[in-house]
Amino acid sequence: MRFNVSTKQGKLQITDQNTLRVQALFNKTVWEVPCANVTGFTTQPGQLGSYNLTIHTTQSLYQAELVTKQNFAKLQGWFPHLQTTTADSAWYHNPALSTHIETYTDQKKMQREVEEAGKFGWIPQTSSGIDSHVNVGRTATAAALTGGVSLLLGASRSKKEITITFIRR
Repeated sequence: MRFNVSTKQGKLQITDQNTLRVQALFNKTVWEVPCANVTGFTTQPGQLGSYNLTIHTTQSLYQAELVTKQNFAKLQGWFPHLQTTTADSAWYHNPALSTHIETYTDQKKMQREVEEAGKFGWIPQTSSGIDSHVNVGRTATAAALTGGVSLLLGASRSKKEITITFIRR
């Protein structure tokens, strides 16, 4: 074994046969590709100061989560000729995703994300909305605490929810 580090999915390894693979518990191979077929890497911030690493190959993409920065630097040492792209943590930057469902209650945030996602090849496909409704519990509580004065200001309403399904071109 030339390289062997832990990820959330299992051990990320480079074998003596020059393949890059992920071994889960009980030596079950989850994913494997010849090292010559690896074409690049994309890193995104992960949990606990680690990376979510997307490995690009001639056949597909594979995502390994919780790869420490030190272990990724060691992996890069085995592929010095390959480019690494750094993406932020937004869902639309994740190259491993081809579909995504997002629910919005903030109209401005929805508009910003739809526009930004479009720059990365995402297209909104379907959307559904749920109208707002009077929140009786919140209205009654506010009325009780203010002696009924809050009822003059109107009932408490929940925000309208819009769910959008995105696909990547």
